[in-house]
Amino acid sequence: MSKYLSIFFLLPLLLAVPGPLAAQAPERMSSHVIDHTPLPAAAAALETRGIVEELKAEDFKALRSRFDEAMKNELPDTRLRESWASLLVTAGKLKSCGEPRTSLAEEHTLAFADCAFERQEVELKLTFHPDGRLAGMFLEPKAAPRPAWTAPAYVTAGAFRERQVTIGSGLVSLPGTLAMPEGDGPFPGVVLVHGSGPHDRDETIGGLRPFQDLAQGLASRGIAVLRYEKRTKVYQEELAGTRDMTVKEEVIDDALAAVKLLRATPGIDRRRVFVAGHSLGAFLAPRIGVLDGALAGVVLLAGPSRPMSEVVQDQAQWLLAPEASEVQRLAAPGVVAEANALADLYAGRAGPASGMILGASVSYWLDLKSQVPVASARSLGRPILVLQGERDYQVTMADFAGWKKGLEGRAGVTLKSYPKLNHLFASGEGRSSPAEYEKPGHVAPEVVEDVAAFVKKSPPAAVPAP
Repeated sequence: MSKYLSIFFLLPLLLAVPGPLAAQAPERMSSHVIDHTPLPAAAAALETRGIVEELKAEDFKALRSRFDEAMKNELPDTRLRESWASLLVTAGKLKSCGEPRTSLAEEHTLAFADCAFERQEVELKLTFHPDGRLAGMFLEPKAAPRPAWTAPAYVTAGAFRERQVTIGSGLVSLPGTLAMPEGDGPFPGVVLVHGSGPHDRDETIGGLRPFQDLAQGLASRGIAVLRYEKRTKVYQEELAGTRDMTVKEEVIDDALAAVKLLRATPGIDRRRVFVAGHSLGAFLAPRIGVLDGALAGVVLLAGPSRPMSEVVQDQAQWLLAPEASEVQRLAAPGVVAEANALADLYAGRAGPASGMILGASVSYWLDLKSQVPVASARSLGRPILVLQGERDYQVTMADFAGWKKGLEGRAGVTLKSYPKLNHLFASGEGRSSPAEYEKPGHVAPEVVEDVAAFVKKSPPAAVPAP
């Protein structure tokens, strides 16, 4: 998938093969007995070492011999070679991998190995079926040390305090941070909801921490803000073999639990609790508001208004532009093929229900298709703030136009776009790109001011049930 493992960051600098199920060795295929006992750890480790050697030797014929027919269709030889070539441009040659670590996920055996490329540390993630067939393969960059963060000028030291909290949603427990203004309150409160991908509580991307900027900037203006680690980050290894996750488990359940926690916090005005979602979080924020039933309003930061198939098609076309980098051009054929597969799925021309597209299952995409954010926003009945960076190539001005058209005539809607801001609401010039995210920066001060003004002027909601 992408450098940041995010639906909205479609620059696949890494090989990501989450495909259905890989082929077993010929001698295993002769058996007609189906055994659901997980592959033993020693066998998974042996298979992992073999895959590493095939990758080092670029023996793609041997690697693909492990694939079943479905995976061969999803990852033909040409695309496998293109994906590997694009990784080598970024990371350099594969030098070595450490000893595999294994765990179980129902009948699957998961294997993880830390691999050293010439210029990057990468984690190899494999999922095996009981008979040894490869069910999934990812190469994901190891998390680099976070760049030092210096508070922007709009953060006022001493105007707030931060404390650690825990978000509970069923059996899930997520660490979070509550930024609370100094004083007695009661204060309005905002829950921040991440974009797609395994984000931390600050939504750290390269040299940017947009959620830390927003949380401390708003807290400096008398607004409490709760941010938390995303489920797919905290439970990344446990979820590696999961095929039936939807945005309910990925995003919605935890956002609702965070709203409940914030609303019950002493010093918070229970009638003035908001959700501010970014990217996928903005796509789902109206739905979260409808399900909660007592939010004071929602803020949509770079939220898609169109079907996700259209958003992904636009991202794929962005890779084909003359200004695209060498790595992006290498990645383009594979991304275009994935985008076309998603378009086919949304149009009813899909393949098998067990397939994978852009690192997510077909069932995930079909569930996402069922989410209609503009319709949810129209039915919400509470104030809505829609903000969009005009330099955003991931969620574009076409989506902003969709919100404007879809919410036309609805009271309590404010829409604003910013000519110089990108997908992370940081300022820049010219064509935006992932390289821009690597530079240290901050959410633009006007965004913080606009969100704060919206929260403060919005009328309180009806008193929610305890």
